[in-house]
Amino acid sequence: MVIGILLLSFIATALQRITGLGFAMLTAPFAVVALGTHQGIMLTTVLAVIASLLMLPGMWRDIDWRRVAWIGIPAAVSVPPAAWIGSMIDTAVVYLLVGALVIVGLGVALLMQGTTKPVTGRSAKILTGFGAGAGSVLAGIGGPAMTIYGVVARWPVASFAASLQPIWVIVCTVVLISRNTIMGSTIPDMSPWVWLLVATGIAAGMWTGQRSLGKVNDRVVFGIVVALAMTGAVLSLVTGIMELR
Repeated sequence: MVIGILLLSFIATALQRITGLGFAMLTAPFAVVALGTHQGIMLTTVLAVIASLLMLPGMWRDIDWRRVAWIGIPAAVSVPPAAWIGSMIDTAVVYLLVGALVIVGLGVALLMQGTTKPVTGRSAKILTGFGAGAGSVLAGIGGPAMTIYGVVARWPVASFAASLQPIWVIVCTVVLISRNTIMGSTIPDMSPWVWLLVATGIAAGMWTGQRSLGKVNDRVVFGIVVALAMTGAVLSLVTGIMELR
């Protein structure tokens, strides 16, 4: 299990350094299977905070702080009530709903991309924040909501990837507090050397992602973002189906 988490942390961090997201979407489904829903999401969230904090200094100049505020604050506000609702709903149903909504929402966003003007209003940012916050606390994946907004807003890739990092720090911090106090989730009790090993994987992934910057054009990067979001949605559906058993 430790080797699996190490490899996932490395791959997910490298992708997140390039695209701005992907860490939780790739890590959460596997962590949930290995550790159970509560501890799996908590572990994913802790690691996501570490990854984003490590990336912030190198991405600082590209951050769009206005968008961070309009998305990050609603996301943080949405987490506690979503956690309360999640504490009363069967986990399998949550995963199935999240997966289905993301697939539908992303499909609509892709259809809109070539037929409408960019959607950049405040209401879209606020709705994105609610979706990212709720998805993060309920299923450990807030990236798909951000991807949908990134598509319809035609957000430049460099700014998109950089701006997501402070948003994840804000959201994941509130998720950790809310899941612990409202849903009774706890962080897995792992030995210090395991945490050190995983942190090393995150650092190596960040270095690899940094080295890859500029070698892939923006259209390909955003294609990867969309693919990651769809992968997260499918994995959410699979996790929900497995939880039904």
